[in-house]
Amino acid sequence: MSTEDQPARASGAPSMTPRGAARRRLTKAGLGAASVLWSLDSHATLKPMICASASAAMSGGLNSSYVQKQVACSGKSPGYWKNHTDWPCERQKAFSDVFGCSSGNSTTYGQSSLFDLISGCKFDRYNLGRHLVATYLNVTSGRIGFLTVQNLQQMWSQLQSRGYYEPAKGVFWGAEQTKRYLEATHE
Repeated sequence: MSTEDQPARASGAPSMTPRGAARRRLTKAGLGAASVLWSLDSHATLKPMICASASAAMSGGLNSSYVQKQVACSGKSPGYWKNHTDWPCERQKAFSDVFGCSSGNSTTYGQSSLFDLISGCKFDRYNLGRHLVATYLNVTSGRIGFLTVQNLQQMWSQLQSRGYYEPAKGVFWGAEQTKRYLEATHE
């Protein structure tokens, strides 16, 4: 029902002027447009850093429990790790020593070091390996505390074996979506 077709207010109340009706329509249109703008995924918008596990991020903040201790949330980007030497492990550590590689990835990821992947490899589709390594370094250095090495290994394992990662029951992320999540865990 449009604002013009609504029944008059309680008896004695002044009816809405044409200008007031126009304002109401403009406000409603503005609210509708705002919801569309909020849903856009754009590099021009400032994306907040995600400080939650993939399954917790999927719940949309529905957890109502009180957290007494703040979780570490200061992950660094692949570029940071590429240019700094304060790694929590050897830079030449094999990617496969941390994540394991199926036969299909044994000649690419399986033959690469963590530093190789952080530096960028042509075979690293979507830069997934690059962001897995950065997140691994963030976890093992204590910069983020909402993920574990086991979480990262599970992501990689599912992507290799199934072609998708399932962060929550019935939710399926491909390599690009998983990379975007990992990317959002970095400052």
